[in-house]
Amino acid sequence: MAQTQATVRPTRERKPIQARKHPYAWLKVIVYLFLLIFTITSAGPLVFTLVSSFKSMRDVLAFPPTLLPNPFVWSNYQVVFGNPLFIRWLLNSVIYAGGATILNMLFSAMAGYALGRLNFPGKNSIFLITLGIMMIPGAITLIPKFLVVNNLHMANTFWALILPAMAQPFSVFLMVQFMKVLPKELEESAMIDGASRWRTFYQIILPQVKPALTAVVILTFQGAWNDFQWPLVALGTQNMYTLPLGLFFFKSTYYTQYNLLLAGSMFNTIPILILFFIFQRYFMEGAVSSGVKG
Repeated sequence: MAQTQATVRPTRERKPIQARKHPYAWLKVIVYLFLLIFTITSAGPLVFTLVSSFKSMRDVLAFPPTLLPNPFVWSNYQVVFGNPLFIRWLLNSVIYAGGATILNMLFSAMAGYALGRLNFPGKNSIFLITLGIMMIPGAITLIPKFLVVNNLHMANTFWALILPAMAQPFSVFLMVQFMKVLPKELEESAMIDGASRWRTFYQIILPQVKPALTAVVILTFQGAWNDFQWPLVALGTQNMYTLPLGLFFFKSTYYTQYNLLLAGSMFNTIPILILFFIFQRYFMEGAVSSGVKG
């Protein structure tokens, strides 16, 4: 009986599974193609610089260019380090970039705390002026900055490089965007416990804005380390030159030592890459959050 009932039950016919159609698959191909082109154009110059730093002058200028140096020329780095001023230029860049980064991080965080957390007359006007300064091209303020530095008798010194970079408008804007969305209960609980304004700032607020601080550190260090225009104007002697400015001496009026220039430029690139890869997680978080917060 049970066998008869089993045979009576209608059987469901299995329909052939149709392949899912992806009408927008060609868009992915275009997107990946553009990403590939962007990767090649972004990483290509860096790879070419690294490879060409081990080539001779003739191989660097060879056409068509070769991918790998044949033979490897290690003397380029020996000549660069043999320059008695190269280590001095490298040290000057470290002092300039390190001093500007530390001071800009400190003063930008303090300005961001004041504009984002405190209430005082003229706060909105000061913030609007800060945003307006971001719109001014750096070439317009180049001569006024030099006149101020020269009148203060700080030309051709480290202070001439560091002081103009110790509070940058974009860094202040970044810190304001982060700090003004923090809950006020953090400060209120600290005030109840008897914490001062300064203690609340560096023990309660600063740990909450580490992504923004990391972004400020990377951007400031990169800008100062690669800066060429302002050191060219503010400095006057070779022993005070920074590395980007010192590398310019590998180029003369009639002849450019491209192999030495490429070898020296690697020392200008590697510190930035190391800094970015160490703090890239905080940098990306800070860059994205600054656009959506506030």
